[in-house]
Amino acid sequence: MVLFVLYLLNDPSKTLIAFVVVLCVLAILLASIHSILPVFVLAAMGLVGMVMARTAQKNYSTEVITILPALILLGAIVFYVFYSASQLSISAWQLIEKYFTQAVELNIKFYSQLPLKPEELKAIQDSKPAVINLFTGIFPALCIIVVLFIVWMNTLMGNRALYKAGVVLPQLSSLCEWRAPGWLVWFFIAGGALSLLGQANIRLWGLNVFLVVSFIYLLQGLAIVSFFFQHKNIPFFFRWISYFLIAIQQILMIAIAVMGLFDIWIDFRKYFRKDQTTT
Repeated sequence: MVLFVLYLLNDPSKTLIAFVVVLCVLAILLASIHSILPVFVLAAMGLVGMVMARTAQKNYSTEVITILPALILLGAIVFYVFYSASQLSISAWQLIEKYFTQAVELNIKFYSQLPLKPEELKAIQDSKPAVINLFTGIFPALCIIVVLFIVWMNTLMGNRALYKAGVVLPQLSSLCEWRAPGWLVWFFIAGGALSLLGQANIRLWGLNVFLVVSFIYLLQGLAIVSFFFQHKNIPFFFRWISYFLIAIQQILMIAIAVMGLFDIWIDFRKYFRKDQTTT
């Protein structure tokens, strides 16, 4: 977000030079403690911010402003996974499975310290292999969802900071009107159908597609909610409370995603406009 905003408010070449200088200084400081990895992470995130700014500056669509930086970040994650796996002389999939195994074991250790019944604790321990296999299988979808969420949120926050500074990006000025392409529903149906098949690998890939498309419909549902808030002039305090409740309540999140899906046929925003015209 910082690089996104600075790139558009200042001279791009000066912003790039300043960023490179900061990276070099950090690299020198971290080299003394043999921890150079954070520099590469910061470099990747900074590059993503500048690509976001460049695509916005060129008046590309909202989808390009989001997807292109997301692909860069996903590429960095893939590189890190394969590099780390090669360092350990294991496959990338084994590395991911190892990570989730450690995470699940830590959670089981935490639950063992809670006042649970022996049979409840045993049920948690018995479900360990299934949980590890599930999260390992949907790792691609988790990565894509997290990356899209990061880019989307940084775009929203950066756009708000730019607006306060007097910079208006036309393609980002009406995000509450955004909707997913109509053809995406076929991927939703295909992913859902494949996730019900008996073959494990096909089922997992179908589940990955289903989860990613569902998240996109969640974004569309949030755009509808934002549209409603703006047209009803809901105070910002209540808007943030609503977004917080959506974030922590899975049922609300599913309901918003379903609303985003059915917006293909119902067009909820049309009814909100009609209500405002009537009042």
